[in-house]
Amino acid sequence: MALRVISDAAAKELAAKLMQEALVVAPHRREGRDQWAFREVSDPARIELRYISTILPPKKYAMPPVETILRYRLGEGFQAEEVIEVQPLVLFGVHPCDIYALESLDIAMTDKHADPGWVERRKAMRVVGVDCEPDEHCFCAYMKTDTVQSGYDLFLNPIKGWTEYVAEAATPAGEAMLAMVDGREANSDDIAQMRAAQSGKVRRQQTRKMNTELVQLPLHFTGFANSPVWEKWADRCYSCGTCNTTCPTCFCFDVIDQPALTLKEGTRERVWDSCQLEDFALVATGENFREERPQRVRHRFYRKYAYLFTQYGRPYCCGCGRCFRQCVANIDPVEVVNDLLAESAKEAKAHGV
Repeated sequence: MALRVISDAAAKELAAKLMQEALVVAPHRREGRDQWAFREVSDPARIELRYISTILPPKKYAMPPVETILRYRLGEGFQAEEVIEVQPLVLFGVHPCDIYALESLDIAMTDKHADPGWVERRKAMRVVGVDCEPDEHCFCAYMKTDTVQSGYDLFLNPIKGWTEYVAEAATPAGEAMLAMVDGREANSDDIAQMRAAQSGKVRRQQTRKMNTELVQLPLHFTGFANSPVWEKWADRCYSCGTCNTTCPTCFCFDVIDQPALTLKEGTRERVWDSCQLEDFALVATGENFREERPQRVRHRFYRKYAYLFTQYGRPYCCGCGRCFRQCVANIDPVEVVNDLLAESAKEAKAHGV
């Protein structure tokens, strides 16, 4: 389908029309702050498509922070029923890095044993993407998530100072959305502006990179489990779990039973969890497999840039910068990995490699 240009007003009009058939969530500015959050749209005029990053990623609509997965009843026997709460949903105004993250979770959440709640919510979901302007925390260009070619129904590329968008439909649902509002066919000048904006994203992130080719990244973690790098950064870490709970690609969870006061019924809930919390790897016999903070910091980075990268062929970090932006200890993942790479280079030189 040809690229079409729609105005910012038409984009808000599209959101209003989609509200008639589905729950629409979009980025909103938090009152009095330079922070944004995905919220249910009640007034399309309050949607902010020009934003840095939301505090929590849009994955919260496919994997809620607290999710009832089972209801049970006790009495004459035990009865339990699976719970999957689904409704038609439009994610409106999703950045490329977050689209990449949703696709990454699609892989993890359907590998071997598909998670039924995730699958059903993703089936009921449409995605409208929008391009972005990275800040000093972002490193999506290095992670190759600054642009995406899939994972969305409609994508909006801002031009002319964000007064218009070059809109690209990638699915029949996206084409149906474009048909809801007026627009015109994109011309060569529109496309040139779109490409210039995309090139500008890469230029602004020239210094925000890890000092190796992305595909080589997992190799540099081999043999460095006992590196002093983990002690160095663990000394700054508070083990608060903010990095994990704001991450678009983390999917660890705990399962908690919530019995009613009568003890005759209850629910089982899945809740987000963090590998940085002290009791995350605590087991029933009392052992804790990652009791020390350096072990937990190390595990986080191995999981993001080595374990899952090796398993699925893609890094489970999208370079959105949320973990760095929200970290109270100011821990920059790029700096941590570059510390490890420097040690790897030193080791290679010592062995004449």
